[in-house]
Amino acid sequence: MGAALFLLIGLAQASASGVSPAASGVNPAKGQPGIQHNILSSQLPGALLTDIKKEYKDYWITECSEIDKKKKADYFITLENADQIVQLRSSDSENWVLTNTSVKVD
Repeated sequence: MGAALFLLIGLAQASASGVSPAASGVNPAKGQPGIQHNILSSQLPGALLTDIKKEYKDYWITECSEIDKKKKADYFITLENADQIVQLRSSDSENWVLTNTSVKVD
């Protein structure tokens, strides 16, 4: 729903300015280059999703986002279980790098 709202706002702004999204260079499905936007885990590259399912099967995804770039996108994911929060990043669409781990405190 949030992605649809973002898309509608972007289209409304482009329409108000008299510039079509295609003419402005913005791909409504991908978002603006260099801007971080939320994605579904199913939109992750296959290698990244497979690694999450294998290595973090006892975690749930609380955040999943992408930053579009000219070549390959950067992906960010936050995973949680009952005890900890894990944040990962991928710049090559194939491997995750652990960026932060924190322990939940009751």
